[in-house]
Amino acid sequence: MMLKPIKDKKSHEAAKRRIQELIQAPVTEETTDEIEILATLIEKYELDTISTDTPSALGAIKLRMEQKGMTPRELEPYIGSRARVSEVLSGKRKLSMDMVRALHAGLGIPYESLMKKEEVGSAEAVEVGQTVLTKLRELGFDISLDGVGEFLNASFGQNHVPRLNRKTRTQRASGKTDVNALLIWQAAVLQKAMRKPPIGEFSRTAIDKKFLRCIAQLSTHPQGPRIAVEELSKNGIIVVVLPLLPGTFLDGAIMLLNGKTPVIGLTLRHDRIDNFWFTLLHELAHLVEHYQILSSTDHVFFDELDIETDDEIEAQADKLAKNSLVPSKFAKICKKKFARTEEVEEVSQQAGVHVSIVAGRWQKENSDYKKFSRLIERNTVREMLRNA
Repeated sequence: MMLKPIKDKKSHEAAKRRIQELIQAPVTEETTDEIEILATLIEKYELDTISTDTPSALGAIKLRMEQKGMTPRELEPYIGSRARVSEVLSGKRKLSMDMVRALHAGLGIPYESLMKKEEVGSAEAVEVGQTVLTKLRELGFDISLDGVGEFLNASFGQNHVPRLNRKTRTQRASGKTDVNALLIWQAAVLQKAMRKPPIGEFSRTAIDKKFLRCIAQLSTHPQGPRIAVEELSKNGIIVVVLPLLPGTFLDGAIMLLNGKTPVIGLTLRHDRIDNFWFTLLHELAHLVEHYQILSSTDHVFFDELDIETDDEIEAQADKLAKNSLVPSKFAKICKKKFARTEEVEEVSQQAGVHVSIVAGRWQKENSDYKKFSRLIERNTVREMLRNA
């Protein structure tokens, strides 16, 4: 699957034809992923370059119901049970591909309407609890209950908040996450990033696997996290530390500021050297492997790294992060159940990384967080990065 940003009418029409072909094809993970990315690219192009009156999926369904004088019960052959129809009409359930096909075939609703994403009406419509705002004030953000919209617009830009207020395709965060609180966290990360522009210019070609390996080897320095943040700034990448807000559960995220400058947000919820380095390298791995998604679809990758995932994109980022920290030729020790302290220390020296990284990897691989615990450096990263 090789996708490119839509930049002209010809590629716009080609993308719409392709999405109709995929909708008719057998449902697989690959076709579903391609449909979702194409739908996002089409929407971005239309919002940026043309005026369109195409209704949303829910709007199109309700319009057709009104035209035909249909009751919700008459949608059951196309959507499913009465409860499922109710969930779709209330906006609580997204349309599945089977529903899209049935609604198009049975009611003649255009595919482009059925594939169009729902949006929050405006930044002012985003509801945030008082506990979130209280925490933000503690973190230095002067925001009131009636100033949420202004805060979001200042972070994302007047026309971009509604499109950003939705889950990303590979969001790796707890199902208990308050998506509005997560949006506010992201907005606060971007505002902090605006206050501290990077030292150098970002070059996509300069950030590769070799660069990630060099960053990982900075871990051996006593002030490694601070030096890594400075080195990334020289390469046009901003690192921001922002603690969790109530209702959010994550270790880190990567996004683009103004569509071009990479910003890595870290929560440091686990103040451990090994967790810091894996989170940082995981987000950098997204930049290496998935820059096209970040740059062409306004995506942000949210990562709660305690959560196991079978998502291909997250697996790619995990693999590159692991190999950058402990290359495969040194990684056998991490699966050795009865490994000795001396062996872990020797491998860390051979790999040129902090011993906490190898010890932490061993603990994760063996689900044993007691052994080698004295090798894990704790409660130092937040202090090193207090100004980040």
